[in-house]
Amino acid sequence: MGLNAEQQRMVLDGAVKLASSQELSSITLDQLSKTSSVSQFDILRHYQSKEKILAAVLERELELIAGSVPAPELRFPGETLRDELQVMAKIMLHEYRNRLPFMGKLLAEAMKNPEVGAMFYRTFIVQGRLLFTEFLNVRKRFGELREEVDVEASAAYFLSALTFILLVVELFGGKQVEALDEERLVRSMSDVFLKGIQKMGHP
Repeated sequence: MGLNAEQQRMVLDGAVKLASSQELSSITLDQLSKTSSVSQFDILRHYQSKEKILAAVLERELELIAGSVPAPELRFPGETLRDELQVMAKIMLHEYRNRLPFMGKLLAEAMKNPEVGAMFYRTFIVQGRLLFTEFLNVRKRFGELREEVDVEASAAYFLSALTFILLVVELFGGKQVEALDEERLVRSMSDVFLKGIQKMGHP
């Protein structure tokens, strides 16, 4: 019998907590058990390996971020695609910033371990891109994007630009040199992005 939902949450929360303060490769099953208050035997029986725990963490974190973004089918009266993009960008910046200690350790491990890098790409990058692609596809069906636009490539461009800027500023010393003007970033990225894909005649 596997872990129940609450025990899984405790294990994944514990894994994020440990990974935010130490190298991923140094985390032991004993540490995770003590942090989560779930027995080593139960953790190992449910997840079977450290790699599967990390994959579950990434999938859970992506679900939490996705859950904070409005559903693509919903739109407030008077709201434009530009408005939606700016709201989504602000939410993503906020959610990513809340996870920066964990993300920093994860990226450091990914540079040393190709398997961790591949896992991060499969579960976080690819799935995140597909979620944003779904949003843009809904807007395309509404007739707001050019017919010939490559929606998935556009989604990849927007997400990679946003996350790269945040990581450079927060993790690679940028904030020691200059402050990140989030309002300007979100506004200018949305404008540049839309001029490349938005159908003429839409606000």
